[in-house]
Amino acid sequence: MTTTQPGSNSSPAQAPTPLGQPETIKLILDRSLRPTRTVPIRRAFLQREAGKGGTKSPGAMADLVRRSAKRPLDLYLLLSAVTSAGDFSVTEWSTTWARSVGIFDETAGMTAVSRAWKVLKELGLITRARGEGGKSVITKLHEDGSGQAYTIPGEGLGDPYFQLPFEYWDKGWHNNLSLPGKAMLLIASSQRKLKFTLPQERMPEWYGISADSAGKGIRELMKHGILVQVDEEWFDTLKMRSGRGCRPVYSLWPPFTPRALGEPTIGEETTTGISSDAAPKE
Repeated sequence: MTTTQPGSNSSPAQAPTPLGQPETIKLILDRSLRPTRTVPIRRAFLQREAGKGGTKSPGAMADLVRRSAKRPLDLYLLLSAVTSAGDFSVTEWSTTWARSVGIFDETAGMTAVSRAWKVLKELGLITRARGEGGKSVITKLHEDGSGQAYTIPGEGLGDPYFQLPFEYWDKGWHNNLSLPGKAMLLIASSQRKLKFTLPQERMPEWYGISADSAGKGIRELMKHGILVQVDEEWFDTLKMRSGRGCRPVYSLWPPFTPRALGEPTIGEETTTGISSDAAPKE
């Protein structure tokens, strides 16, 4: 007598539906265990400084903008959120990172993520090594692109940083903002003040961002209510016949209002009253 095993005539189980992008990002952010739900980012990522009070030059972000490297920037910011302790590395499948940037085809996702990590490695922002089970070990390096080991920012004077809140992902701004919009959000956040100016004509020199890209990013942030004009200020200039020019003064709206800024560095205004003696919690 032939015995039929239970389920022997049933069809093979279907592959599970891959986790969605929002759910993947949530799991990654939850893994960080950051009590403040903010990501500390050194200003050096945007603007390098050669020694204390030295010459300033554009940072690694300028290269990402010039390359139209939106995906590497997205992965870098998310990596910065999750690498919060130890050797500041994370071991994960490429497919997980691919879902975090909205790619669900396994082959295409692995290729895209590999290319993004390559860009970040070339800029001296990460190292990459093979991990167990087909995973990759991504280690965050210092934001200035020097290839030096990462350390927690704000532990000493002269190490300015700013905070990117998790609402950047929670509210979908990682998807809704263009690359210029993201760049100007980071630049605005790095001002470390409640009120500040963003002179577009100085962006190429200061941050390596073209004036056109800066203007596009500013307009986009204002359209979404992230950046608002709160005032105007007069300044001295020989480019105007009168010797005086006028430019807008901006503020970032919650949740991007500055917080947990650390000790101000020499030359920074301290009238905003938003400084803290504590280094960011990693």
